[in-house]
Amino acid sequence: MPKAKDIKKNNTSEISETKISASSKAKTLEEIYEDRFMPIRPTRSKGSIGLLIASLIISMLGGFVGGFVNQSFFQTSYVYQPSEVNEPAENGKKEVLDLNFLLKEDDESYNKIFSEIRKQIVGFYLKKEQPGILDSVYTEKEFLGSGVVVASDGWLLTHQSVVGDQDYVIITSDKKILEPQQEIVDSFSHNILIKVESSDLSPIKFASLNSLSPTDFLLTARYSIQNHGSDIVKTSVQKFAYHDQQTPSDFLLSTERQDHYLKAARQFEPVYNGAALINKNNEIVGLLFDSGRSFINLATPSYYLKSAVNNFLVNSSEVVRASLGVNYLDLSEIAGLPDSVTEGQAKGAVLLGDSAQNILAVLADSAAEEAGLKAGDIILKVNNEDVDE
Repeated sequence: MPKAKDIKKNNTSEISETKISASSKAKTLEEIYEDRFMPIRPTRSKGSIGLLIASLIISMLGGFVGGFVNQSFFQTSYVYQPSEVNEPAENGKKEVLDLNFLLKEDDESYNKIFSEIRKQIVGFYLKKEQPGILDSVYTEKEFLGSGVVVASDGWLLTHQSVVGDQDYVIITSDKKILEPQQEIVDSFSHNILIKVESSDLSPIKFASLNSLSPTDFLLTARYSIQNHGSDIVKTSVQKFAYHDQQTPSDFLLSTERQDHYLKAARQFEPVYNGAALINKNNEIVGLLFDSGRSFINLATPSYYLKSAVNNFLVNSSEVVRASLGVNYLDLSEIAGLPDSVTEGQAKGAVLLGDSAQNILAVLADSAAEEAGLKAGDIILKVNNEDVDE
């Protein structure tokens, strides 16, 4: 075996050469080999398996607790991600546009509108006189239809098709159950005014239809106990001054009954009988009613409703309407009449009867007869306004 090299330290002292015998080197190598490569034989101890299982359980619990704490207190989750504006701000950084405040304002305004609408809508239900507590609960099964408040002292308005001749009660938005005390029928529009014992109701306002167009969205509100007092959906007016036009006799109109309606763009289920069409200003545009179809899409226009309410409030006993007393054809919606009838006019109302149905063009003892009107006359203007519908 070669000798180990001498190691000099600071160039002044020398370490003497150390001689290692072959036997001592072999012993040293054997000890090093054992230290590095010989596996350590484990010694079994009581409870080692239990300790391992306990450590695993504690580790798992620690992981769960750590994750919960991290998500609850140190992580932030965002439901809404604001969009970025392409134009850089003055400081060179991109501006972040956050619309959350706009959405919040819209929600607040909508909630305010819906709250006001609900106060003005009432529901009509079949009267229940059940002794049991649960049997006295009103459900959709007893629901007859909706109506609106027209006076704070307890006057309501709905269509006759809602209540009919049934025993009913009225339920307000705050779940008060009221009994009808008086009924006033408007024979012209078949709407009915109903008096209840109350003095703190929120009356509706009637809208003017002069500026309303088919593109304007309307809210349709009907009463519902289970939906915070009302169901509200969107619609619009598909046609103004609508009437049936299936047969020639459908075109024969009268000043003594309501012939013109608003036709909604949406077909509603029968539960929307008596529901209100409301514009963006929370004003009533019309009142839906059951016209005998399998769906509801016709409404009494607000000007008929307003005149009925105002006339009644003035007289306090009945709805009084002006009566002209004529039957007529609207020339603006008819084609095929002979020139001897139209006299070349494309607009106006020609007074006409139907002998087959015993219908007179001018009713006896009417204002029209007193004014000298007769069959075949064409009315072009009323109160200096053109007759075009």
